[in-house]
Amino acid sequence: MYQQKSPRIPYLDFLKFFAIACVFIGHSVEQTTGNDFWDNPIWSFIYTFHMPLFMVLCGYFFNSSLRLTFAELIKKKFVQLVVPSLTAFAIMYAWVILTGFNAYPEIMNFSLLGFFNTVWFLKSVFFCYLIGYACIKLLRNQWLAIIVSILFISIVPFGNVDYLSFMLPMFWLGYLCKKYQNVLTQYRKQWLIISALVFIALLPFWSGRLTVYMVPINIINWQIGTIDTINLGITFYRMIIGMAGSMTIFLLTPWVYERIASCRFTATLNDVGKSTLGMYMLQTFLLECVIHNLGIYVTTAGSFLTGFLFAAIELFLCYQVVILLRKNYLTRLLFLGEKKETD
Repeated sequence: MYQQKSPRIPYLDFLKFFAIACVFIGHSVEQTTGNDFWDNPIWSFIYTFHMPLFMVLCGYFFNSSLRLTFAELIKKKFVQLVVPSLTAFAIMYAWVILTGFNAYPEIMNFSLLGFFNTVWFLKSVFFCYLIGYACIKLLRNQWLAIIVSILFISIVPFGNVDYLSFMLPMFWLGYLCKKYQNVLTQYRKQWLIISALVFIALLPFWSGRLTVYMVPINIINWQIGTIDTINLGITFYRMIIGMAGSMTIFLLTPWVYERIASCRFTATLNDVGKSTLGMYMLQTFLLECVIHNLGIYVTTAGSFLTGFLFAAIELFLCYQVVILLRKNYLTRLLFLGEKKETD
């Protein structure tokens, strides 16, 4: 099935740059503050919205995939997301074998779980696309598909694999943003104010210790058949603050972009935004295989300097490597999930 390529939306490329920059800053703080990062204000703030924002962007582009057959969708997303995941997994464990150093042995192991944990977000996107496609095609009603899929993936015992329980609502939010783009554009100011007010109101109660990494989604205790109301409350709170933060940034970006579009550096930032998959993969190696191994430690106060400094250096290095990877078909396929050079 032939699909005409949609023109790129420049402010969304810029938004992707902002999102990947937040990933780099958050991970830099995490890797240089020991176990203190849970309570670090930079890390905690970024982790309210950064991966939800990425998933909102993924969901925003989901609608075009509904024109594919299921086989075409699987083939396209396997190349785009699973192939780079396999590459990352192979490189991570080649590093472990060659150096004898495993940054996170409790979660990084040569197993199916280890594969899921390595660049976990790519697998989450892959499964969100498959679940979203199957539910819409089978149930033939978008709202029923959204409700049924979220409830199912949140309560089944294996629902937290790849953090799907956390990411799927964000994916659907992005889908709805695209579906109702006209309404969103017409009332952008009103939606921005609502999102910002909700985010600001919830932020004082947030802690990095409420992230899905510290408090996984386990709403139902299947052993005794009861609902964990505390976990349900944390899950709902985390979902709302993630959505509110993501929507605040998503709705604010067009106005910000209008003011910087003519700047010389904007085109470069947009190109970085087009390279987020490769950047995400490469920072995993740089941070978890290299910087973590160096044992660098700074205080919370020091992280306000080193976190941003490390992130800037990593962004530059990873972007240069991505430019090189684009030049060869094999490296472009294995590392970037692309068969052709993107414009």
